[in-house]
This record gives sequence, C-alpha cells and structure tokens, in this order.
Amino acid sequence: MTDFFPLNTGARIPAVGLGTWEADGEACTRAVRFAALEAGYRHIDCSHLYGNEIQVGLALREILGDGGGIKREDLFLTSKLWFTAKTPRHVETCVDASLRNLGLDYLDLYLLHWPTPAPMGDATDPPPAAALEHREEVRQIKESWQVMEALLATNKVRAIGVSNFGISQLQELLGSCLIVPAVNQVELHPFWRQDDLVEFCKRKGIHVSAHTPLGIPGTNIGSLQLPSNSESSSAEGKTFLRTKSVNSPMLKASVVAAIAEELGKTPAQVILRWGLQRGTSVLPRSLTPERIKLNIDILDWCLADDDWKAINAMEPQVRLINGTFSYLSENAPLQAVKEDEVEQAENI
Repeated sequence: MTDFFPLNTGARIPAVGLGTWEADGEACTRAVRFAALEAGYRHIDCSHLYGNEIQVGLALREILGDGGGIKREDLFLTSKLWFTAKTPRHVETCVDASLRNLGLDYLDLYLLHWPTPAPMGDATDPPPAAALEHREEVRQIKESWQVMEALLATNKVRAIGVSNFGISQLQELLGSCLIVPAVNQVELHPFWRQDDLVEFCKRKGIHVSAHTPLGIPGTNIGSLQLPSNSESSSAEGKTFLRTKSVNSPMLKASVVAAIAEELGKTPAQVILRWGLQRGTSVLPRSLTPERIKLNIDILDWCLADDDWKAINAMEPQVRLINGTFSYLSENAPLQAVKEDEVEQAENI
C-alpha cells in the first residue's frame, strides 16, 4: 500500500503513471492536463518516438505555470532513447529534443528504448540472429549504455534505465556497466507475467515498470487465439481482436471478473492492483478521463492472497508486442531529430 517504489538511485518512482503511446494531438494534452494530473498522477511516461512530446509539453507548461501548487519536483517525467543514436552527441541531441518539446530542464528517468535497432522477436530472449550478428548487437548495447552513463554528468537526466530488456541482455549489460540500470520497463500483464525476469531484476536492484499492463493500445495488429482450456468462461475457444486500449480476453477472464465483482472494482483495477502487489509500477494508457481516474484508484486497497495467486495462475502466456509490430510504421507522427541537427552537433 504505497504510492511510490524506491529506485537504486535513492529517488522514488510513482507506483502508477500515465502511458502516452498512441495518444495524439489535443486528446493527449487533455489527458495529461485535465484528467491525469487532476486525478493524482505524477508520473508521465513519454518517448520521443511516440511523436507527442510537444502535446505533453503543452499540458505541463499549463500545469506548472497556472499557480495551482504543482511544482516540477512534484512530477516524475520519463522519456526514451531510440537505439540508433550511438555517440554522445547523438544522445545529447535526442535528450535536448525531448526536453525542448516537454518544456523541461531535466528528465527524472531516461531509458534505452529497445535492446535492438527494432523490436525483433521476444524481448525476453536474444533476437533470432546468427552468432556474429548477436555479438554485434551485444557490443552495440554495451556501447550505447556507456553513452547513457556519460549522460548523467550533463544533469539533463536524473536516472537512466532500459526498456524491453530480457534476462540475457541484462546479464550482458551488467557484466560491463559502471551504473546499474535504475529501471527496466517491459510488457507485463497476467497473460505475460515474465516471472523469471521480474525476479532477476529484483535480485539485481533494478525496479521493474509495466508498460501495456492492460494489453496493447493499438488497432489492426492481428488477433489473440486462446486455447479451449484457457481461464476465460466468456472467451473460451474463440479468437478476439485486440481492442483499442485493452486485451479483452484478459479483462473478461472469469477469475478477474469474479474478483472485481467481489471487491466492487473494475477488472482493469484488479489487474493493475495485481501489478502493484508484484512490486512493479504500472503505466496504463487511456484518453478517457473517467477511466484515467479509475486506473489510479488502486492505492488504498489490496487483493487477498488467494485472489493474487489466482491471477498469477492465469493462462495462456502470450506476448502482445513482438516482431510483427513496430513503432516505425509508415504513418507514425514522429517528432524525430532532424538529420542536419545531428550532423551539426557532430561537428561542434
């Protein structure tokens, strides 16, 4: 029953944050300004690659400038570095772009977004590459992390971490790093628990933060086939399209529905509370004010041990973000760092 989790830096990360992936335009600004922060959120999870940091920044400028009592130090802002930025100049240019768009002087947390140049395969395993290609990717991860470590000296970020790293990738990184990642942000939900990864991170002092804790916030990316013996009375033996903001079979699973009814909570609240009781922070994404408020109303109650264990036994285990999906879609509204900006920075 805590609002925060400690990081290995001595800082604290809020237990619930607002995810902003696929939150576009004015709807994104409204979600951050009028719903999330008024509802009590203090962590906003961003990425330059999401293409909406300008919209998040508009909300932050209003919040911090309206005299409403919220100060910069009350907020926890996360952004992410795409893997293709390798040199210190590239990385600092990317950080500067995020800070400029968000209207901030520093980030509380900066993450290496993926362990490979593109999200290939399962984030818990090495990518399906030949040995030589795998060794090259490991080398790139180590070099990129060294650049991330150097970034701390600029005072533009307060902590650094990784995202979508599996055990083998963390082991490679920990074998050479000077600074242990403060956070590993990964896909976590009852249908993709990654128990071994969560336990490994805890042993190494790395906080685990759950993105897509209610399922994948995207459309038209295939379907999820549940086996006939899966834990879902309403979903048994059927194929469901993945919905805009939730994984419908997960929320409709009988075990989740029964717990929610007994507690007078929503299925989403039950799943998010399960995430907190694992010791992981959660980053639900929504643009609906009422749902945003419900998603953070999970801090002053607990799941009983039997209920928590029942959710831990849910099957199947199916990842939702894999090689068939990429952030780099043709129509993605990227606010990318211009190539000429990077070239100019390299020549300074």
